Amino acid sequence: MKHARPEIDKSQLQYGTVYHWITFASCIIALIAPVLILMFPGSNLLNPNLVFSAIFAGKSPAEIWEAAGLAFNPGDFWQLFRGNLFTAEGFATFGMVLGCSVAFWALIPAVRQFIKKKEYFYVCVSLFIMSLVVLAMSGIINMAG
Repeated sequence: MKHARPEIDKSQLQYGTVYHWITFASCIIALIAPVLILMFPGSNLLNPNLVFSAIFAGKSPAEIWEAAGLAFNPGDFWQLFRGNLFTAEGFATFGMVLGCSVAFWALIPAVRQFIKKKEYFYVCVSLFIMSLVVLAMSGIINMAG
């Protein structure tokens, strides 16, 4: 007996498509950016040789920033990102930002579909999740603990 294939909601199809392609793009950036960083170490804010040696030595994040020669405070991430966008390091940071914010971007078409179908509970839940992503990426809240 053959079972009928269930119909997938359009909001979930659009969410999955956006999520898939943004994740794919951020993965490609994650493959290319380290090569660019190592090819042009002088144009980076952080010396990749010092950063990688500290990472591979198993140092804590604070020790890695110290080894890199920069004092890093929570919330400085966006300042580093904006100030170095057109460097290899900025390209790598863009890939991380894109990958970390994928849920935000994927929820936009899903919310549109929920509004069309008048499913306001899902609209509210989606907007709440989107706000959590924005707040976490801004450093206002720490979702890691």
